Amino acid sequence: MAGAAHRSHAVVKPSDPRDTPFFHDGLPSDILATLQKEEALRGERFAWITHWILYGLILVFLLVVHFVQHSMVGTWGLALLCLPIALNGFVSRAVLAKRPLPWLRYVYTFLDLTFLTVYNGLDTYFNSVLTPVTTATLLIYPVILFMSALQHDRRLIVLATLYCALMMNLLFAFAYPCFDDAIASKLVCGNIECQVYRTGYILLFGGLLLIFPSTLSRLLRKQKDLFEQNMEQFALAHHDTLTGLANRRLFTRFLDKILPLAHRHKNQFAILYMDLDGFKAVNDTKGHDAGDQILQEVASRLLSVVRDSDLVARFGGDEFVVIAQRIEGREGARILAGRILSSLHAPFLIQSDQIHVGASIGISVYPEDSDDGERLIQLADEALYHVKTHGKNSSAFPDPPSAFR
Repeated sequence: MAGAAHRSHAVVKPSDPRDTPFFHDGLPSDILATLQKEEALRGERFAWITHWILYGLILVFLLVVHFVQHSMVGTWGLALLCLPIALNGFVSRAVLAKRPLPWLRYVYTFLDLTFLTVYNGLDTYFNSVLTPVTTATLLIYPVILFMSALQHDRRLIVLATLYCALMMNLLFAFAYPCFDDAIASKLVCGNIECQVYRTGYILLFGGLLLIFPSTLSRLLRKQKDLFEQNMEQFALAHHDTLTGLANRRLFTRFLDKILPLAHRHKNQFAILYMDLDGFKAVNDTKGHDAGDQILQEVASRLLSVVRDSDLVARFGGDEFVVIAQRIEGREGARILAGRILSSLHAPFLIQSDQIHVGASIGISVYPEDSDDGERLIQLADEALYHVKTHGKNSSAFPDPPSAFR
């Protein structure tokens, strides 16, 4: 029987404080993935805003071409512009709601490149066959590539660069047979060799833009490392180093957090203030190492009987405090106290000796006993003192104290 008791309550290594539910409450499990997701959402929102500005400027330009210059290019351009404006309006709700749209960056980039190429093709057809080799045309393609690089997607940059080079060469191939030899021969940019140079320039520019995602990834990993270092320091400052349980500081933070929540949702919670019975004698006879093993084992047993939403803290010495959330009044708290006492009933095997350690528990319930956190702790402490002076190894509520069990 002793062996069975020892196996069921073997001394375990204290848990990592960073594994406690409160420590991760509201925090992502994979901070790097979360940072990358947030950066992607930020990029989508930036692209959405930028495109509204860009389409507004293009609309003004096309209106001037249509109404002032009376050119058919403006008319066709206005018709073509309806498609990207409709797309930007269609995705507005999702972008504002911060819903990820991974496909949007690809649609934006390829639609912009296609729109630019078709418009330049119309300009070539209606106005000047030299449009594909003008400075204005050549500057706009890299701008679109740069905007795609702000999405920090290496595959998008590669595909956009290749598609950009393809569109530029299709446009050049469409216009080249119509070049006026007398004019084209005097231009340094009007021959096939220069088009090869332009293509190489676009490919080189796209290759340089691949630095963006790598740089962002490196910065995010650095941010992740700093975050984890800060969290580790937080854990060391808010947890008991021996047992891995919360310390008084974290207990207070947790209590301050759940008080307004319990008030808002009209929930009850209990504070169980516990002091070990017979622990001092073990420390005096077996030494501090044996005492430390018992404290670690007590922490393990307490964690085994509470829920993930509850908090177990060590206030120092042999004092432990439990916050049990959403409990059903005093009866629910009494049941939990009984489970705790039962878990400590099995002997502790220390240095080949079976050692029995009990506990006295004082209990206060929110809001039945008080709606103030400090007062709840004080009442539980007073109830604990009453148990210690009237038999020990039992539990009690504040004045008037409940009958001991």
